[in-house]
Amino acid sequence: MSSAVIFPAQPEQILKGLGKLWTSLGQEEKQQGKPTVLRACAMTLIVATDEPDGGFSASQTIAELMREHPSRGIVLAVSPEAEHELEARVLAQCWKPFGKAQQICCEQIEITARPDSWPNVGPTLVGLIAADLPVIFWCRHKTALDTSATEDQKAGLQAVIRLANKVVIDTQGLPAAAALQMLSALRAKGRTVADLEWTRLTKWRQPIAQIFDNPARQTPYSQFRAIEIAHTGDQLPSCAAYAGAWFSAPYKANVSFVKVDGYGPGLHRIALRAKSEEIVFERTGSDCMRLYSTNGQQRSYTYEERMDTGLMTEELAILGSDPAFETAFARAVELLHDQD
Repeated sequence: MSSAVIFPAQPEQILKGLGKLWTSLGQEEKQQGKPTVLRACAMTLIVATDEPDGGFSASQTIAELMREHPSRGIVLAVSPEAEHELEARVLAQCWKPFGKAQQICCEQIEITARPDSWPNVGPTLVGLIAADLPVIFWCRHKTALDTSATEDQKAGLQAVIRLANKVVIDTQGLPAAAALQMLSALRAKGRTVADLEWTRLTKWRQPIAQIFDNPARQTPYSQFRAIEIAHTGDQLPSCAAYAGAWFSAPYKANVSFVKVDGYGPGLHRIALRAKSEEIVFERTGSDCMRLYSTNGQQRSYTYEERMDTGLMTEELAILGSDPAFETAFARAVELLHDQD
């Protein structure tokens, strides 16, 4: 990672800083007499955060994501402890692929803003978008997403959303009703929306889906017309709603949600029931899961909480809408309406 210089967060100043950054990296090529730096960018990835670390964790995550998804990364940290209304620094994230002499480098821009300056970030970001490439907005700014957000906070959020092709949020810990309401409001703005709580379900969906990959299977999926989703916590979490929705969507199977005192928080067990067979996938410990069928199949898995880097790596592989998520979201809305 190259060194960084802090200056006022004005687009022309930031772009000038990027130019100087690449010039300095180019000096190494001249000294060695051969190309040593490859500039890579496939998208603009904007992350807005109001976390108390001042954007540090978001910056670290973007740096890790660049190896799989090279981008112009922009971290917008909103903090009441910021020294100035808007300030920025630029740096290059560089690494050498195994066995290669040439470095791959991506641009990273870090902008710090006071909360009262958050509504003014839109014009700054407009001048920083990489031309003709997708713009992904990962919103970790919990205050702006909250229903109690002020008009200024909402205005700042909308200014960034208008620039994005896709908006990524994380509804972990939210009741399903609040989560779906939040996503519906964002979708109403005409943007593709993704939820990392859906992405976390991959480790639940894949093992069960693999059971039905065998076309010679005696009990096809169409016969599993009852689905039970067990969750911890007093309120139905969004992950449980998504799970019930995805598994029930193909044949509009009946879904029941039950609260248990199992491992969590969140999803604890998925049970698919047909007349001749039951398939259960459940957590059996803090780091263990078990998948078994009444027909004799059984397998154990390790349960690991997925880090943001892994979740975003998976999500950024789908730059447009995810058909599986779109189907699950629509079905989840139906299920919650039926619960009322």
